[in-house]
Amino acid sequence: MYRTALSWCFLDIAYYGLSLNNAAILETIGYSTKNTQATYQYLYNTAIGNLIIVLAGAVPGYWVTVATVDTLGRKPIQLMGFFILTILFIVMGFAYNNISANGLLAIYVLAQFFFNFGPNSTTFIVPGECFPTRYRSTSHGISAAAGKIGSIIGQGAIAPLRTRGGTAANPSPWMDHVLEIYALFMLLGCFSTLLIKETKRKTLEELSGDDDYAAGGQGINGAGSGEKRSAWRAALFE
Repeated sequence: MYRTALSWCFLDIAYYGLSLNNAAILETIGYSTKNTQATYQYLYNTAIGNLIIVLAGAVPGYWVTVATVDTLGRKPIQLMGFFILTILFIVMGFAYNNISANGLLAIYVLAQFFFNFGPNSTTFIVPGECFPTRYRSTSHGISAAAGKIGSIIGQGAIAPLRTRGGTAANPSPWMDHVLEIYALFMLLGCFSTLLIKETKRKTLEELSGDDDYAAGGQGINGAGSGEKRSAWRAALFE
């Protein structure tokens, strides 16, 4: 259970640390600068930037996941997403001052794409499939709660660091370091993903070991059910 919980937590640290601050991110990377623009132009650029982020990044990412989740599999999509996000955040963080505003926006859109064609889709699919029926809803809930803890960390503890030492001329001097921190959590997500099981094209009965009739067994309430429950508990809390 800790494997799915950690993956969800690591994802939400970066996802909510950025996604709840899209307007601030757009201003920080120079796409919409409030101090040097008329109010209308500032709001226009912010709205267009958010539309680009959603329509060119988030929405296509979800649909690619829908199209490939049963062919590529949950685990490969999640691992690929975390890995590419690690690279994108490293590029944005370490080359932050050497990339144009449009370049940063393009990388940010790519990040939103691979959030959704990646762990932001699979981290809530896998916990709903990989656990035995007896523990499935509880384990999914605990994994989701770990994600919300991650969102609190990302939004409440890490995202505000971007304004550390800020001035009127440079209100977010730590933005590059914040992106580097998110890169670290995406890398940790790669390692936690290696520990989860693949659930592609398997029924819930197969995944939980309840499919005894197909395997010639005696049913979940027949002989051996006690041993199965013990094995489930061991697998759940190992």
